[in-house]
Amino acid sequence: ETTRDYKPFPEADPIQLEELDRHLECFFEEGVHVVHDDFLTYTPYQRYGAIVMNPPFSCGARHLLKAIEMQQHGGQIVCLLNAETLRNPYTAERKRLAALLEQFEADIEYISDAFRSDAERRADVETALVYLNIPFNDADGTSLFERIARSKQYAEPDPEQQMEIEVTDMIQMIVNRYRTEVEAGIELIRTYRRMLPYLQRDLSQDNHSCYSNPIICITDGNGWGVQNMMTVNKYVKAVRLKYWTALLKNEKFVGKLTSKLQKKYRERVDSYSDYDFSEFNVYSLLAEMNAEIKTGIEDEIGRMYDRLTEEHSYYPECSKNRHLYDGWKTNKAWKIEKKCILPCYGIFSEYSTRPREHEAHDVLSDIERILNFFDVDMTMDVDLLSVLRWSFNAGNTKNIKCKFFDVTFYNKGTVHIVFTCQELIDRFNIYAAQQRGWLPPSYGKKQYADMTADEQAVVDSFQGAEAYAKVLQRPDYYLAAPVKSQNLLVMGEEV
Repeated sequence: ETTRDYKPFPEADPIQLEELDRHLECFFEEGVHVVHDDFLTYTPYQRYGAIVMNPPFSCGARHLLKAIEMQQHGGQIVCLLNAETLRNPYTAERKRLAALLEQFEADIEYISDAFRSDAERRADVETALVYLNIPFNDADGTSLFERIARSKQYAEPDPEQQMEIEVTDMIQMIVNRYRTEVEAGIELIRTYRRMLPYLQRDLSQDNHSCYSNPIICITDGNGWGVQNMMTVNKYVKAVRLKYWTALLKNEKFVGKLTSKLQKKYRERVDSYSDYDFSEFNVYSLLAEMNAEIKTGIEDEIGRMYDRLTEEHSYYPECSKNRHLYDGWKTNKAWKIEKKCILPCYGIFSEYSTRPREHEAHDVLSDIERILNFFDVDMTMDVDLLSVLRWSFNAGNTKNIKCKFFDVTFYNKGTVHIVFTCQELIDRFNIYAAQQRGWLPPSYGKKQYADMTADEQAVVDSFQGAEAYAKVLQRPDYYLAAPVKSQNLLVMGEEV
């Protein structure tokens, strides 16, 4: 009800908000595409065959005028209005609407008691069901040849000047570029269709055969002929896919997502071509990513903890078990040490002595990404891929300095990781141990001397009394949950 009345969401009404959330879940499960948050400000580039609408009665004329503008090149409109909007055209807006309805020969059916009995919101009001069928037309009133005939001066366009967009926000900049590209392409396609009568391969009067094989043809890249001719909708969908793909490859947008989540969203990129590349949709995707990170970050941290500890650890007791592969004694099964060893097969090629930086990056990027959650932006960013590429080009594979660790790659298929910030690793260990229930509930709340003997024994085996004292001095740092310590994905001027 709040959305229908154009009122802000209530700040302290969780029951109503939960109800709205349930409606939204059903809405999206039915495969409905939300393309924008405000119909009056929506600028569609894709053509819609039909618009079915039930706008607010208080501004129905404005909404129907917007729909007619959207369908100016052809399409159908079915709109339910307050009958008073048409019967009493006392404003300039209503008069303009009446003229357009007359121009397009709209069919209007007046209904007296549509909302009197079975409606969700009952009202004793007369309504008007308006049906418009606007013929398809690519003409804009001025042919290209008329414009050329009137032109007296010709100037070459400056591509650099055209591409310059004075905006600081990255999303706005990309969306502006998308809009420019779409509008230019649509104008090209429409101009081409207007020129078709002048692009005949011969002067035959059989226009249909000429149009099927013109001198110049703009196709969709899948072949030659009318069936592969580029249309506005094909073009818009292709450009949408191009920009969604580029966005999901941009490290500023997805850099804090784990590789698993990045892969998930990139696999879904084809479906995003059904959504307009607008600021509203980009920020909606951003909100979805943030929600997914917050609900799944504990699992991601847990998996990384296992990878750096017990997954590749080794103890003498395992030596007689032929079903277990050998790990490394450097790795402890219950705690991340200052140094750990991981397998990294495929880094070194059989045909080249130079390591592959992308494969090396894949091994290390998730470790860096997880540590970022604990770092709270205290450490200066380092471009991991650039560091690896520079080192490998210089022939160096040892002691490569990265953001949180130094790494050394060995030909036998291992990477030795030495962590450079012990406080960060301590925080990682404490969080993982608490999640697994390895530490007593009093950890971080009691002084060591106030603990029971059993609690002291756990602290002694985990880190010792001296290290525990440091935790008590900075509980806000060591005991803070990583999800709550920072904004996970933020797009704005700072990026």
